[in-house]
Amino acid sequence: MKNDSVTIFIFGAGSRIARETFKKFKDYNIVGFSKYSKISEINEYKVLRFKNINFVKKTIEKTKSNKIVLVFMETLSIPNLIINKSQSELEREIKSNLLNPHNIIKKILPVLIKKNWGRIILCGSSGALSSSPGISGYSLSKHGLLGYNKILSKEYASLGITSNYLSLGVFKSPLSAKVNRNYIKKLLSDTDTKNYGDYSSVANAIDFIIKSDYVTGSIIPVDGGYN
Repeated sequence: MKNDSVTIFIFGAGSRIARETFKKFKDYNIVGFSKYSKISEINEYKVLRFKNINFVKKTIEKTKSNKIVLVFMETLSIPNLIINKSQSELEREIKSNLLNPHNIIKKILPVLIKKNWGRIILCGSSGALSSSPGISGYSLSKHGLLGYNKILSKEYASLGITSNYLSLGVFKSPLSAKVNRNYIKKLLSDTDTKNYGDYSSVANAIDFIIKSDYVTGSIIPVDGGYN
């Protein structure tokens, strides 16, 4: 039986990690927003086309749930060495990974404040935090998101709204399939498990955050002990 008092809204709902993670949830209402994926191709949960932020706000305001969870899974990485990195590439990564979540959160915060409850879950990667050659824009924006997470917590945790950062490891996806095989092997060798991540662990971490009033401003690694 679903818990109708909780609705999870996913941003970047067309991604493999979102679909694999949230198809494991049976107890919550789930609504995804996607800018790029065809709605007919997504069967794991209800998905709406991301028209604009006002559309998102109106959709969330209409929900009957008194507990709202926002999960940000959309991400962008444009590999390039710093000497070749263009300003436009940096701007695109910062907009996708940091400014877009900020603009959505800013719009939805009044709704969460009114309900006196909210969960904001920002997804990054342990690889972005440790950094590697060629990911300057991705790493920069995800470090910014990490600082943003802490500030969100300090400003709104006292109002019942928590914010946490999921630091993810290496998962099988269409994106990872395009990455140089030797680089993937290196990433996996830097984990304690020496293997790809499992989506059940991501789902369990999100469920833990939803149920935990006293967990906020945290980095929660789901990365197989990535070093």
